[in-house]
Parts: sequence; structure tokens; C-alpha cells
Amino acid sequence: MKTLISLTAAALTLAACDVAQVAAVDTGRAAAKAVIAPIVAETVPGAPGVILTNCIVDNATPQELIVIASGGATPQNVTLVGDILARPATVTCATAGLT
Repeated sequence: MKTLISLTAAALTLAACDVAQVAAVDTGRAAAKAVIAPIVAETVPGAPGVILTNCIVDNATPQELIVIASGGATPQNVTLVGDILARPATVTCATAGLT
């Protein structure tokens, strides 16, 4: 019985960690999106820019999202956004979304 209680407690603790991690990732994605959207909108305004922004966020690594979110619209982040946009997976996403 003690083992069952211990395992249940451990599972609940891990589940709480997963929820916190998902919330942190979602917050980081939202913060990065807030930086990426104006960068993209300078050259691609409106709905197409939103599609490109979503594709960039979806194809950035978690580390890249942190860098973008924490750094703002620096020249380095503008370059990073361009690099992410040039990736084959991002191009495929953008093509699918824009056609």
C-alpha cells in the first residue's frame, strides 16, 4: 500500500512538472511571437505576415525562441528570424499556408 501511495505521489509530482514546463514553453513562444511579428510585418503585413510568423515560431528551436524573446528586435534577432524563415521546413509551412 505504501508503494502504491508513493508511486501515485511521484506520478502527480511529475504531472505537475509537465504542466509547468508546458506553460513555460507556451509563454516563451508567445513572447518570441511578440518580437517576431513586427519584424515580419515590416516586409509582409497583414494575414500573410501572421502566417509567416506562425511558421517561424513553429520551426524555431526552444533555444532560439528564448534568444528572440529575451533580446527583442535586435539586428542579430532579425538575422536569426531570416535564418529560421529560410529553413526548408519553414518554407514548406509558409508555402502551404499562403497557397
